[in-house]
Amino acid sequence: MTQLDKHLGCNSTQSNFTFLKQHDAIFLQLAQTAEQAFTSDPNTTLVKLRQFAEAIAQDLAMRCRIEFDHKTSQADLLFRINRELRLESQIISLFHGLRKAGNQAVHQFKTEHKSALAGLKVARDIAFGITKHSASKALSLNQRHLLSLKIPAKS
Repeated sequence: MTQLDKHLGCNSTQSNFTFLKQHDAIFLQLAQTAEQAFTSDPNTTLVKLRQFAEAIAQDLAMRCRIEFDHKTSQADLLFRINRELRLESQIISLFHGLRKAGNQAVHQFKTEHKSALAGLKVARDIAFGITKHSASKALSLNQRHLLSLKIPAKS
């Protein structure tokens, strides 16, 4: 078991986001990269999680035929998605939370492990919601699965 595994409460053979493998390789790559950076660079974790949320939002918009282009901001895309799909307010709040935390990480260059941990939990909630949406066509977070993550002890 690696040091990262101890902090994330998982074993070294499986990521907390492995279930995304059957959905889209970029989702898995971004989520796993965020997870792998958690111990050594929580700031990178939040940057990658913002990218993860953006990738999911763009995929959702494409599948639902919601127009956007490379000039569309993430906030505007989330507004369009919410307007068209009338998502639960909790879901749209999770997306905005990752967007804001990722933006803050990019501009402030330092993130506490506590914030990165919260981001990983939110990303997992979004990921479960999206995978359930793919199966049922109804995006919902009624049965969220949270990680058992731990903040590393200060050295």
